[in-house]
Amino acid sequence: MIEVEEASVAFPARGIVALDQVTIRVEPGERLAVVGPSGSGKTTLLRSLLAAVRITSGSIRVGGLDPARSPAEARTVRRATGTIRQGGDLVRGLTARTNIAIGALSEWRPIDWPLAALGRSPASLADRIARLAERHGITDCLDARVESLSGGQRQRVAVCRALIGRPTLILADEPTTGLDPVTARAVLSGIGEDRDATVVVATHDPEVMRRFERMVALRDGRVVHDGAALHDDDLARIYGATWSTP
Repeated sequence: MIEVEEASVAFPARGIVALDQVTIRVEPGERLAVVGPSGSGKTTLLRSLLAAVRITSGSIRVGGLDPARSPAEARTVRRATGTIRQGGDLVRGLTARTNIAIGALSEWRPIDWPLAALGRSPASLADRIARLAERHGITDCLDARVESLSGGQRQRVAVCRALIGRPTLILADEPTTGLDPVTARAVLSGIGEDRDATVVVATHDPEVMRRFERMVALRDGRVVHDGAALHDDDLARIYGATWSTP
């Protein structure tokens, strides 16, 4: 369960309030789309759930833990979370296989670390990596360095990395940006394949929005909608002149 209670994130020196008294509750197994214009606080909200951004007031609990309270609680929350960032955010110079294995870093032993330099992964993860790669159509590029892959392939690698650790929470920040429709649908299907995991996706993509029954809309760091999926006229009011649908 995710419990965000009147959480704010402010940067006084820059005169910015990224989140303004945000209150959201997400039940275990729920799937939530977070929408809103650029700069509305979507990425800040996702990062605050892992204490990558510290809230300045209010409270956040993930699975009953407060990730900002101590490094130990933050590590526990992060180990249970699979993250997918815009553009994949993969480790250049390493193979797709090793990048996927990094998603299960807590399972690596000290003896396994030299494998990363060789572009390899622990044998204990080999079967899981192979199954995920086959499911997401990237078996042929597992041993290629990620910088040689297409944008769609890199994003599929990022999905596999997020899933390899069997997370109970998946956070995805603009996971389909820059992808063609077919690849975007494949990435979305991968994110949603574990029906037991809680999924929170920040997005502008109408195709992504249509897959979620609940939306939270942010504008200027504030929640302006929390409930059923929004219609195009509602989204136009939230996004203003920037909103359009295909």
